[in-house]
Amino acid sequence: MIIRVFAKFRINVPIEARKLRPDVVASLNNINEILDIPVWLGNTRLKVRDVFDIQIEGEFTKNPAEIVISFEGEFTKYLRYVAYKMKGGKIEVKGDVGPLAGYRMINGELVIHGNADHYLGAKMSGGKIEVFGNAGSFVGGKLIGEKYGKGMKGGTIIIHGNAGSFIGHGMQKGDIIVHGCAGNFVGYGMKGGNIVIHSDVGLFPGARMSGGRIIILGRVEDVLPSFYIDDIVKEIKYKGQKLAGPFAIFVGDVLMESRGRLIISYEKNMHIVKEFEELLKTVEIE
Repeated sequence: MIIRVFAKFRINVPIEARKLRPDVVASLNNINEILDIPVWLGNTRLKVRDVFDIQIEGEFTKNPAEIVISFEGEFTKYLRYVAYKMKGGKIEVKGDVGPLAGYRMINGELVIHGNADHYLGAKMSGGKIEVFGNAGSFVGGKLIGEKYGKGMKGGTIIIHGNAGSFIGHGMQKGDIIVHGCAGNFVGYGMKGGNIVIHSDVGLFPGARMSGGRIIILGRVEDVLPSFYIDDIVKEIKYKGQKLAGPFAIFVGDVLMESRGRLIISYEKNMHIVKEFEELLKTVEIE
């Protein structure tokens, strides 16, 4: 069953439709009850019937895995909390989407055919998010003020464009893959999981990390002095695939007594690697 969602009128304020998701629809008694699902338009509590036009393709089902909800139109950039706590099924956003998409997501799939705002996949524990545009900061992260490890706990986030700063902030498990560039402090305070950036990043990836792995295939602006170089290798493996190097492997953040790994392209980061490379050479005692 495919549920296509359109705005009835021009929307220019934040709209929250966190309960318009496949697992909630599957719990209903019949298809007409979708129209009674609550939504918030600004600070006004309404129902789906008041805000959206709904087009339904296929037979009603109580299996979330067989339900697709598609948000379509210019209004999608005002959506907040899309796929909040989603437990199964699929949600598509055909356009840009606001902050906290996939927040605390448990299972299922969220596909965004546009750009995503801040806190994409924050605190998610499972499922898959794929963005075919750019994403803001704090992807897969925790909220400000929470302890490290309160971020992403599982699942996969794939961003085909660029992403902002603090990617994987305080994450514990899971995978974040950015095919473009990322900002400063990638993996800040991360305790586990994997972050792969296919292009360049800003300052100090891995700051305060205590576990996990960050792989950067592009240029790094700078690395903190609390990291030390451990090895230079020709290639590395990620999810069964070989990534061609060479790569410089750093251990840190030592201020956190960390076993985390920061792996960066050797050839694209000579401005960093040359400062550490001498430490790998054997010291000969005369």
